[in-house]
Amino acid sequence: MNLLEAELGSADLGGQRRFYVGVLGLPVSGGADRLEVQVGLTRLVFRKGERPPGPYHLAFDVPEHRFREATAWLRERAALLEDAGQDTFFSADWNAHMLYFRDADGNILELIARHTLLRPGHAGLLVNVSEVGVAAADVPGTLQTLHHTLGTEIYRPGISPGGAHHTPPQTFAPTGTHSGLLIVVQRGRPWFPTAQAAVPLPLKIVAQTARAGEVHLPPGPVQITGLRCP
Repeated sequence: MNLLEAELGSADLGGQRRFYVGVLGLPVSGGADRLEVQVGLTRLVFRKGERPPGPYHLAFDVPEHRFREATAWLRERAALLEDAGQDTFFSADWNAHMLYFRDADGNILELIARHTLLRPGHAGLLVNVSEVGVAAADVPGTLQTLHHTLGTEIYRPGISPGGAHHTPPQTFAPTGTHSGLLIVVQRGRPWFPTAQAAVPLPLKIVAQTARAGEVHLPPGPVQITGLRCP
């Protein structure tokens, strides 16, 4: 799966523009009610509206051999979120290093360096948006809908997607591929490394998927449009 576009609500387009340009150094465009941020092949769209009742979650891939560089670079620009006195983390399950921070709207952002993905020739620190969080009332049911319509599979590093799909988790499941994932979590489950609960939020996603189709998930509402991978 490749995440081509994600549209999120925003209460502070001016603050978001200053953050994504001034802090992350990303190209932006848009007008009074819309801000577009380009991250590799992914376009983030922030649409002006009321303050969302909770944070969105997004992850940006960084080249795995440049995680230390990315950490030092970001520490100069933003406050990193901590858990148990740490502000960088390693997950053996994901075979990845990660860190977390917030944008101007308080969304929980992540830099993740996946050691299964080698990008020695990539010029920038931020490769693409590789994860978008989706809060659901019924995680297994949501996974089934996504699988049936778009052909997505539960992702586990080192485990075949087909094998993982037989035992869907109840409260947390990444679905897609290592290049693009929807992080489907139970509504009310905290977003690591914070105590903030995941809540359904308005969200539109366009992605390259195994099958073309469109999924609508209440009560966000969430719309996921799948374009068949070439």
